[in-house]
Amino acid sequence: MPKLLTLLLLAISGFAQAPAPALPRADAVRIHEFYLLSPQIADQIWPGWKATPAPLLLVTKETEFLTHHPHPPAGFAKVTNDIYARPRQFPVNLLATFPAFGPPSVIVIGEPENTEAKTSTPWLFVLMHEHFHQLQDSQPGVFQAVDELGLSRGDKTGMWMLNYPFPYTRTELAHSFSALRDALLAALAEQGHAAFVAAANKYAADRKKFFAQLSEDDRKYLSFQLWKEGIARYTQVRAAELAARYQPTIEYQALPDFESFSEYASTARNQSLAELRKINLATDQRITVYSWGAAEGFLLDRLKPKWKESYFKNRFTLDPYFDSAK
Repeated sequence: MPKLLTLLLLAISGFAQAPAPALPRADAVRIHEFYLLSPQIADQIWPGWKATPAPLLLVTKETEFLTHHPHPPAGFAKVTNDIYARPRQFPVNLLATFPAFGPPSVIVIGEPENTEAKTSTPWLFVLMHEHFHQLQDSQPGVFQAVDELGLSRGDKTGMWMLNYPFPYTRTELAHSFSALRDALLAALAEQGHAAFVAAANKYAADRKKFFAQLSEDDRKYLSFQLWKEGIARYTQVRAAELAARYQPTIEYQALPDFESFSEYASTARNQSLAELRKINLATDQRITVYSWGAAEGFLLDRLKPKWKESYFKNRFTLDPYFDSAK
């Protein structure tokens, strides 16, 4: 049995001599699969991503299990070589990536049934989404650069990223977004190169007009969210598509909710685009940026295939790619 899986499964019995509960077997198998899959596909999406540290904190009903952290903090008891545990502190449905214990950023995630993923395979690709946030957070000076956006308005917790008062419900803005969304979907639907480029240029022009309606801070906030969360969703979908030929371990295939990666990959992109078709800026608010930003990533793959080479240089905005779409 592979070493990592052996260590994870040992955690199940490791707490027999300790006060903390055991790591459920299904969780051990899922975590093992993530650390097997990620290095096989990461660099095909983002060169150098494979080298990014990927500490993970799994939140179960009673216990939090930490793995792959270079310096496990005080308060965690060692279970096996690379698994540490403490009583639960975070919500069981949490799904976030942040420097919970100081750098590096940690993926903090509940078990599949307690998150929107619900089952094992979608959960694995949500982990890839969160792991991409670790790549974003690993860029030199990124946290200072985020502070310098000037959007936190005194909030030191990072919750401003969720609670920023963007004018989602402004009627004219919501109507304008609906037209912009339709232009983006229309461009993606074009098959011929010339027709696609023309539709992409129309989208770029409409996008510029949409952003011109916003205040400076609102423009910075929306750009930041599309750059950060939208491209993380794009990465989640691309990870699923690249994993379509990956053969999961026997232990993973034996999970009661097993879904093959090829089956999930066949629907991941269409699901994200279907979500975008139904998005209402006024009611869905910040959730809008996930499918919108992912669709912009799909567009750029066709329009400017080398766009990723400057993604981390163009911090917190995708605007330069649409200034001259052709």
